[in-house]
Amino acid sequence: MNKKTSFLIIILLIVAAFLAGSTAAKIKYGEGPFDYSQGKQEEQTPTQGAVPTTPPFEPKKSAKPEVKFFVMSFCPYGNQAEAGLEPVYQLLKNKVTWSPRYIVSDKKSSCEQNCPYKVYNDQAKTRCEAAIKQGQIKDLETCKTYFPYTSADDCLQKECASLKAGEFSSLHGEQELNQDVREIVAFNQGNLDKWWKFVSTINNKCTSSNADSCWQAVATEAGLSSTRIEAAAKAQRKSLLTKEAAEGTKYKASSSPSVFINETVYNGGRSPEDYKKAICSAFANPPAECNQTLDQNGATTSGGCN
Repeated sequence: MNKKTSFLIIILLIVAAFLAGSTAAKIKYGEGPFDYSQGKQEEQTPTQGAVPTTPPFEPKKSAKPEVKFFVMSFCPYGNQAEAGLEPVYQLLKNKVTWSPRYIVSDKKSSCEQNCPYKVYNDQAKTRCEAAIKQGQIKDLETCKTYFPYTSADDCLQKECASLKAGEFSSLHGEQELNQDVREIVAFNQGNLDKWWKFVSTINNKCTSSNADSCWQAVATEAGLSSTRIEAAAKAQRKSLLTKEAAEGTKYKASSSPSVFINETVYNGGRSPEDYKKAICSAFANPPAECNQTLDQNGATTSGGCN
């Protein structure tokens, strides 16, 4: 091997190492350069217009398939999935069991998991240098503010000790968490037509910044009692969120959306027709409605919030 070849290989290895470190930092830290507030949660940038490459979808067959879909109420990709699933609901109605679930995280557990990544050490310095090169952070001293602890134990004591088990958070903030609870309550009231109208209108009219003041009018528009929802959300909040967290852990559903059809994870397209085909493939004897063609022009992105 001549000197020129050796030098080229070394340069390529350095570039590969830098890119790997940069990718790892993005996966580990979330939305900002070093944002730890939501644990491992972040919004993944989709590949626009790319059809997900997945093996054939072959769910278990049943007389009445169950569609369990995990979302966050203001994750744009979760909303995208809901927009694709609603026309299928309107087509198949109670021939399918619909089970919406919400992705939340335990504050204390997330805090404890993140503490090792808030310590300024050699690893942190490497990440800082990468962030500086990418123009995300001005200099090393600025970067050190993202790693304020000298040890994980210091972080555990100062940040996590005061938190109580059973306190929850959602990726897009407290108002999203509140809306998650309200949508669960609305679903539990048993009228799926009203629930779908409530959720779809929330997705179109409200945001994670104004949901607490926006939702009441939407509930009324959907034919729901905002007073009843508010009372149940307050009384049942902890038990409802505990159940959602347990379901998320059980199914290892950390990304919004995560869709399961008869317990089989679905990773295909998100148009109504894509979802219809997948759900209809889970019937032991597909109903006549499965012969209808729905909109095929929905999103084919593979992005998610996690």
